[in-house]
Amino acid sequence: MEDLVKQESTPEETQERQELIKDILDVEWAMFTAVNNVGGPAECQSQDETFKIMRSAQFYTWSLNTLELYHRDVLEARAQGRNLMTEKYARMMSVTHPDEYAEIAGALPGVPAESLDLVETIAAQFELWDKAVEKEFPRLRGRGRAKNEDSQVGSTPTANTYMIGELLTYSYKTLESLFKDMEYALTYKKNMVREQLEATVMQYGYKDLETAEQNQ
Repeated sequence: MEDLVKQESTPEETQERQELIKDILDVEWAMFTAVNNVGGPAECQSQDETFKIMRSAQFYTWSLNTLELYHRDVLEARAQGRNLMTEKYARMMSVTHPDEYAEIAGALPGVPAESLDLVETIAAQFELWDKAVEKEFPRLRGRGRAKNEDSQVGSTPTANTYMIGELLTYSYKTLESLFKDMEYALTYKKNMVREQLEATVMQYGYKDLETAEQNQ
């Protein structure tokens, strides 16, 4: 599949991207299936193809540099015995289950102030992109995660909550590189949420977003 936000386009770089994404997905899937859920494994923890489609669609929108840095993040986390997926869902509890989150917050790795600033900025821009996608493809977007305005304690996590929870697991260098990807997209009037959705539907066999929207 063609890279969606990129500065690299040589065959060697394309192959490197594919290899990085495959390796990241292997590590992430192992982490995801190891997440402990109240009541036992969740249904999504047995849906490896769906997981890989959704995650790879996100990675297709990243630059090679961001992929390399995040790849380093997941490998370092694995070496340290950390599960980034567990940490992501734990961070999300600060919104969905704040009382329970208060009991576990001290066990989570600290996040530097400069990383928090980047997380806030990136998440805000992605929320704007998400709203633009909803206007253009309401049926497709309606099948995705809940919108931020639907957020309330105890509810299903919103797209914004998911994103912030995940961003908080990234290293500062990865966040900094993703911020540059975001700036690149804005400069060239791209929408990374739209590009991610496009990469998703293409993996499900649709030729473009318009066709997928009509078939919903």
